[in-house]
Amino acid sequence: MSTGAGQVAVGRTGAVVHAVVIAGGSGERLGGMSKADIALGGRRLLDLVLDGLDAVVDGALVVVAPGSVQVPEGCRRTLEDPPGGGPLAGVAAGLAALPEAIGQDELVFVCGVDTPAVGALAPPLVRALSRHPGSDGAVPVGGAPEPYRQYLQGLYRRGPLARLLAAAPTRDRGVTRTLRVLDLVEVPVPADVCRDLDSPADLAWWADRLGG
Repeated sequence: MSTGAGQVAVGRTGAVVHAVVIAGGSGERLGGMSKADIALGGRRLLDLVLDGLDAVVDGALVVVAPGSVQVPEGCRRTLEDPPGGGPLAGVAAGLAALPEAIGQDELVFVCGVDTPAVGALAPPLVRALSRHPGSDGAVPVGGAPEPYRQYLQGLYRRGPLARLLAAAPTRDRGVTRTLRVLDLVEVPVPADVCRDLDSPADLAWWADRLGG
């Protein structure tokens, strides 16, 4: 995995792109296995996601995960305190682990580790946000049976997102209820592209697609 993808993101948005990957899920519906360590096509899910982000990320990579998850060299590791606070608490911890010197308009791609197709999701969001410089971010809209905003697969400006999360405690707070107040560009995507991995059926579907 490379942690410096060149100048793709800078050239298209005028801002550096960082990433926060939420990788602490216990996978209760998957028998309690660590989602980050699920193997698809002979590779860990975390490694697939990080490689997918490589096309757009030219800043810091933060992985929010417990010590039991091996994190590649070059990534920053953190975890919400106390652990188990939910995905929004993980996002807040990830933002706090980014370099202090990053600017308010620098971009942060936020996703769960259960997003195998992140490599197909990220570039359209970068392009869409470059056309809307006044927006707080961009999110894919997809899913089945009805498309909806995929907030945990989104690209956000660091300043607005950080201010929103600092306004109230994030532990056990709803992601949709919190992030829907941001001014976000919607980017329609096929349901397959934004499909996550949350159940045995999802695992079987992705294993068939990726040769797992």
